[in-house]
Amino acid sequence: MRWSTFTALVLFATSAFSPLWAQLEPGEPVPPSEPPVIAPAEPMPPPDVPMEPILPPPPPELPQAPVPQVQQPRQQTRQQGGSDVRQVLTDIAQKYRLQVVIDPLLQGRVNPPTQARDAAAALDAVTRQMQGVTWRKVYLRAEMETPTPETLVNWVRALVNLEAQGLIVADATGNRITSYVRNVAVAPDFEQQLGQMVPAFKTRPVYVVFYQQPTLAQQATALQRQGQRQGQAARAEDLLALEQQRLQLFMQLPPEERQRAIRMGVQMFMNMDPSLRMQMMQEGMRWFMNMSPEERRMLMEQGMQMFQQMMGGPPPAPPAPGR
Repeated sequence: MRWSTFTALVLFATSAFSPLWAQLEPGEPVPPSEPPVIAPAEPMPPPDVPMEPILPPPPPELPQAPVPQVQQPRQQTRQQGGSDVRQVLTDIAQKYRLQVVIDPLLQGRVNPPTQARDAAAALDAVTRQMQGVTWRKVYLRAEMETPTPETLVNWVRALVNLEAQGLIVADATGNRITSYVRNVAVAPDFEQQLGQMVPAFKTRPVYVVFYQQPTLAQQATALQRQGQRQGQAARAEDLLALEQQRLQLFMQLPPEERQRAIRMGVQMFMNMDPSLRMQMMQEGMRWFMNMSPEERRMLMEQGMQMFQQMMGGPPPAPPAPGR
C-alpha cells in the first residue's frame, strides 16, 4: 500500500470519529460559554477619488469670418425633347402634299413647325434646328423615275458642293454634252416652262433634305449612336451600321485612294494586338465552317474574282506539302 493511500485512510477515519470525541458524558456540567470577543473594526481607507486637474480658463472666442458656402453645381438632366425629325418631315409632306426625300443618315429630334405659313417655311424651321442640314427642290427628267433616297441624296450633295460656276463636258465622238451652270436666275413661271424644255423635265419637284457635308452626316450619326448606346453593350447591328457607312465612303473614293485605304487597313490589322487578331480570325473561320457548301463555294469564287481584278492575276498557289 502506498503512503498516499494510507494517509488518506487516516484522515478519513479522523474526520469521521472526531464528532464522537466531542460529545459530553451524561451528567457532565456544561462549561460556561465565553463571551465573544469583538475585535475593533479597522478604519476603512477612504476611496481613491481622482484629482481633477485645474485648467486655465479658456481664451475668449474671437469673431470668425463667415465661411462662404460653395454651392455644388447641380447636374441637370437634359431631357431630349422634340420629335423625330424624320417623322416631322413626313408630317410636313402629308400636310402640304409634297414628295420629300430624306437623307438616310439624317437622325435627330426637332420641334415641329407649328407657325409655318407654307412648305418652304416649315422646311426652313426644321433644318435650322440641325447643324449642317439643308434642303433643295430637285427637278428630274420627264422620263426618269425617282431613284432611291441614298442615290438621289448623293447626286444632290455632289452638285451642291461643286465649286465650278459653269461647266460643259463634251463627248466629241457622240456629239453629246453634259452641262452644269451655277446660280442661274430664273423667271417666276420657271416650273411651268420645264415641260417645254429640251429635254423636258418634270414640273413637280422633289424636296430633298440632306446633310450638305458627308463628314457631318457621319459624325452626327456616330455621336447619336454613342449617346443612345451609352452604358449598354454593343450589338451586331451597331457594327453592321458602321460597316455600311465605311462601304459607302469607300465607294466614293477614287481608285488610287481605294488601294491606299486597303493597304492602310491591312497594316492596321497586322499591328493589332495578337490575341485580338487571333480571336477575329477564329471567329471568321468558325463562321466560314458553319456556312453551307454552296455558300462557301460562292464566297471563294467571289474572293478569287476580286483578287484577279485588284492584282491583275490569280492568287499564288499554296505551297507543296512538306514545304
